[in-house]
Amino acid sequence: GTVLFGRMQAGAGADRALGLYINTLPLRVKLQGPVLGAVKQVQQDLAGLLRHEHAPLALAQRCSGLESGVPLVTALLNYRHSSQGHASETALPEGTQVMAASEERTNYPLLLNIDDYEQGGLALTVQLREPHSAQALCEAMEQA
Repeated sequence: GTVLFGRMQAGAGADRALGLYINTLPLRVKLQGPVLGAVKQVQQDLAGLLRHEHAPLALAQRCSGLESGVPLVTALLNYRHSSQGHASETALPEGTQVMAASEERTNYPLLLNIDDYEQGGLALTVQLREPHSAQALCEAMEQA
């Protein structure tokens, strides 16, 4: 699955509207052949999803061709670009204390967040439900 911003096709004034427009749509990725070709194919497929960014879950399920009861999305990739540096590097005014905390959670069996910081660096966050081994996944990603 991939996360879509949901405001690209929302029309005039969408940038001033309150609320979330985010939608998650499925994307079937075949991991075969040369890496560059696979990356280009995923890029084309993602661009093609933009015109469906407001599709409701029921429609996506009907169009998937999957049998009833089969999950539509089993893994989620969320690529996030940030114009700010890594949060731990952000300077706070003297005397300012951070009093809030956040924790990301998912209902998907696998979630991979890739944070791409404009000032340099990537951060990978993996959330993996049991009975899978998070350690084995991290080791495989380090080798890739």
